[in-house]
Amino acid sequence: MRTTPANPTGPSPFTAGTRILAAGALLFGLLLGLGALLPGDWEAEASHQFAGTPAEVLTLVDSPEGWQRWTPWPDTALRSGPARGEGATLSWDHPDMGDGRFEIVQVAGDTLVRYRVAVQEGSMQTRGSLHLEPTDGGTTVRWVEEGDFGWNPLMGYWALAMPSVQGEEMQKGLERLEAELSGTTTPSADAPR
Repeated sequence: MRTTPANPTGPSPFTAGTRILAAGALLFGLLLGLGALLPGDWEAEASHQFAGTPAEVLTLVDSPEGWQRWTPWPDTALRSGPARGEGATLSWDHPDMGDGRFEIVQVAGDTLVRYRVAVQEGSMQTRGSLHLEPTDGGTTVRWVEEGDFGWNPLMGYWALAMPSVQGEEMQKGLERLEAELSGTTTPSADAPR
């Protein structure tokens, strides 16, 4: 008669399901721990060549009304401050986009526009700039954004993807800006209303 060798440590008090759950919890804990070590800040960039002069491009990037013509904003956005330049602001509180504030913080001639965006009651901040450089036959616009998701173990993973994801969205924005400047715009299908 054949006997099964005895388990020297005794039978396991844990079922297979309990072991699977414990392994999942351990993996989740490791991912959160690694996420806590990841930086929450990010930077993205896009550039585009335009046929117009820097002064022509500036008319759509130094005012909230200009931005609303080529970037998606909720219909509920309210403008405050001056119409153009430093202090010109859009604020919103929208069911799909949440709350936020966009403010132009600097305009330097027709070569630079800096802005700041705060969303979720200011818990996430984005700073951006548009650099307008005259070139033969037009203007090169270099758009740079940087942000900080704060200390959040899950948002650290998202911050890793932001240079690619946000850079792609910025490139689409510059293409819409070009269409607006050339008078060939169509309403943005992804604009919340």
